[in-house]
Amino acid sequence: MSYGPSPTTTFHSKTYPTLSPTRPELSAKGKNVIITGGGTGIGAETARYYAQAGASRIAILGRREQPLLETKELIERDHSGIDIFALVTDITSKDQVNAAFSQFAESGQIHVLISGAAVTGPQGAVKDVDSVKFLEAIHQNIQGSLHVAQAFLQYCSNDAVAIEINSSAAYLDFGPEIACYSVAKLAVFRLWDSVAAAHPDIRVFHVQPGVIDTQMSQEARGDVPLDYEDDASFNLWLASSEACFLNRKFVWANWDVNELKAQSKEIGNGSKLDIGLIG
Repeated sequence: MSYGPSPTTTFHSKTYPTLSPTRPELSAKGKNVIITGGGTGIGAETARYYAQAGASRIAILGRREQPLLETKELIERDHSGIDIFALVTDITSKDQVNAAFSQFAESGQIHVLISGAAVTGPQGAVKDVDSVKFLEAIHQNIQGSLHVAQAFLQYCSNDAVAIEINSSAAYLDFGPEIACYSVAKLAVFRLWDSVAAAHPDIRVFHVQPGVIDTQMSQEARGDVPLDYEDDASFNLWLASSEACFLNRKFVWANWDVNELKAQSKEIGNGSKLDIGLIG
């Protein structure tokens, strides 16, 4: 099955040695990491990978307390000496986001953000979809991203990294049924890209998190799911110095990072992997 143009011939569905948290080049030692949507799925697995890589403090944010506490317990069981914060947070609430970021930043600036919380919204063709629910979902996605971005900029270090979990629906046509999600994700991409433009010392990455096993992806494409570990390990790699050339680029977690690194000059100095009118 074709997923559109790819800069690498290898398309991963599981993690591999280059993305290992045991590699010194991927060390997160001394880093403070905050993850929205961190109670389950990609967010929870990403938290686990940063813990393996030696992060000092990790905050996982989400609306449901129980998944956050379960993820916190699992990480603490496997990794002693790491401070894990489970912060119940609805990112559409500016007050809750500010409170969570402020609490976490009391003991140090934020070095890495993984912004992963989102809603899909109603599915259906534009002529049929409930306009109120359609607009509400778009608003929730942009509202949450804006609140997170503003809080991050207030508490982050000068050389911080922001990894925005986006979707290829922002630039690929997966059909009219997911118009709401596509509109929202393209808007969120532009929001974070404006953050990168205004703060050149901060690295911002836009990530398609592979082919994830969700009801929407199954209904839309019948895809084989990606292993969460591949996604999480890719998110860890992006925060390393090896990925600097991908700043402001739109990347897939499935792409082979060894092949990407071999193209670092071409990608870093050109328009490849940008979203825009090219050619």
